[in-house]
Amino acid sequence: MGTTYADRQEIIRLRQRGDRYWEIVQRTGWRYETVRQVCRRYQREGEGALQPGPMGRPKNGPLSTFDPKVRWVSGQPLPSAASIGAYLSQFGNRLLQPRPHRQLSGAQARRPALPMVHGCWQLDSDEKLHLPGYGLVNILNIVDHSTGIKIGANLFPAQQNGKGCRISWPQYRQALRQAFARWGLPARIRTDCDRVLVSRDNYPFPMDFTLWLVGLGIEHELIQRVTQNCCVERSHRTWEGRLDGYGPYSSLSQWQELVDYERWRMNAILPSRGRHCQRQPPLLVYPQARQPYRFYRLADESLIFQMARVEAYLAQGKWLRRSNGQGQFWLNNQVFNLRVAYKKRWVQITYLPTVGFLASCPPSQDILLIFHLDHLTAVDIMGLA
Repeated sequence: MGTTYADRQEIIRLRQRGDRYWEIVQRTGWRYETVRQVCRRYQREGEGALQPGPMGRPKNGPLSTFDPKVRWVSGQPLPSAASIGAYLSQFGNRLLQPRPHRQLSGAQARRPALPMVHGCWQLDSDEKLHLPGYGLVNILNIVDHSTGIKIGANLFPAQQNGKGCRISWPQYRQALRQAFARWGLPARIRTDCDRVLVSRDNYPFPMDFTLWLVGLGIEHELIQRVTQNCCVERSHRTWEGRLDGYGPYSSLSQWQELVDYERWRMNAILPSRGRHCQRQPPLLVYPQARQPYRFYRLADESLIFQMARVEAYLAQGKWLRRSNGQGQFWLNNQVFNLRVAYKKRWVQITYLPTVGFLASCPPSQDILLIFHLDHLTAVDIMGLA
């Protein structure tokens, strides 16, 4: 319920004084259901219902019947894997050191997002939303972190050639360019570790999504838990109910027009529960959102994009690879050769602007190879002819 011991005592005191549920709600600020639940539990269990209980689900299963110091017995059923996992989890990292997902230095935010409009956008996709008359679609949502304003909601087919598909990198780029043209460039974009955007390997090389944002002067932040993208996660649930009653339409463009219309209504017409909105439309509360943080036009993207930013970003990175029996290692799906003398060795790779990538075998600092990556140019990263 979220109430404290003192809160529950106050609710019972008012109830014993003769106050009705709705009067207690007005005096305490708690919801009607919470007040009723506290009072009914007190009727059943007495004073014990007010005492703080143990956190989590009630204990059950084989482990709950044994003393905490005893974790093995004879003649008893073995505990489930979930019970063993819960038991081991209380030791934290003392039993098992988790393997980190090592990102390029700077990929994780070192400072909070700017507390301003367009200081941070949250980006996420919701897959397999059913639209009457059309079928399954994937929707890419973009929400402003500080205001809750719906920046974008783009629909894409969820099936191709009879098979399910996800939102591709070109589709991500298309949706973001539309948002940039409408709202301008944000200071930061926050995403999860979607495989289309971020490699899952340790010491991953940044994918084109991150390099594109860096070149545009936008910081790419990876969330550590889903609650950090709570605004856009709530937006997914909004669309699942917002389009009820529309259709059927067989064209995705017709559905996109409806989505754009509903997005406009949520921003400019309908009351909002967003930050400080107090049941007013977000654009009425935050009219400064119409003013871009940084201007953008697709025709000017090649001028806005700076490869020097990408090179400075890569210069912060360090990548480790293991060479095979022929002394070869891979970086960004390209193979490089260090000769057999360096077979089955750890290779450390760094980047030096104007020079290229440098490979060495620790603990030696000697440079064994200087190389460049294909398709690591401004034209390739932007995808513009």
